[in-house]
Amino acid sequence: MHLPPFIKNIANLSRESEEKLSAVFQRNEFPKGHILFRQGEVCRHIYYIEKGLARIYYNTRSGKEITAWFFAENSFLTAHDSFYQQKPAPSCCELLEYSVVYSLKYTDMQAMLNENHDMAKFAFHAVFELAKKLTEFINGIKFQSAEERYNALMLNYPNIFQRARLGHIASFLGITQETLSRIRAGK
Repeated sequence: MHLPPFIKNIANLSRESEEKLSAVFQRNEFPKGHILFRQGEVCRHIYYIEKGLARIYYNTRSGKEITAWFFAENSFLTAHDSFYQQKPAPSCCELLEYSVVYSLKYTDMQAMLNENHDMAKFAFHAVFELAKKLTEFINGIKFQSAEERYNALMLNYPNIFQRARLGHIASFLGITQETLSRIRAGK
C-alpha cells in the first residue's frame, strides 16, 4: 500500500519507517453515513482522511446531537481520551460523504512508538495537528461572536455548505439554524 504524500511528508520519514507505517495503516473506502467510532465504545484507531468529510458529534441526554468538529481531507482524527486511555468514547464520528480513510490500530501505534524514533516523530505530528484544531475551536467558542465563528468556518472549509447539513453547521457554531440563516443572508 502507498501512503498519501501528506502522511509521508508529515515527519520526513525514512524509507524504512515509511514501509513499516505502510504495513500497519489500513486503507478503507466507506459510504456516506458510515460511523468510524461510537459514543460509549472504545475507539481503537487513529484515522487519516485522504478524501471525504467527517464530523465528530455528541448525543446529549435529551437525545440532541451537537456537532463538535468537522474533519476534511488531510486531517487526522480520533476520540482522544478513548484512543489514548482505551476507555469509552464520549463522542461519535460520522462520515458525511463517501470517504477514503486510513486507520492505524492502537496496538500497532504503541508497538511502533516503542521501536522507532521516526514513528514517535510521526505520532507527535499527528497529535499536534489534532491539538491545533482543538485549540482553534476552543478559542473560537470562547472569544468569537457567532458571525466570527461563521467566517472562520468559511475560511477553513469554504465549501462546507455543499458538504454538510445546515443543522450540523449551526450546531458546530453553537447557534440555531435561524441565526445561521440570518448570518448567511447578511453576506
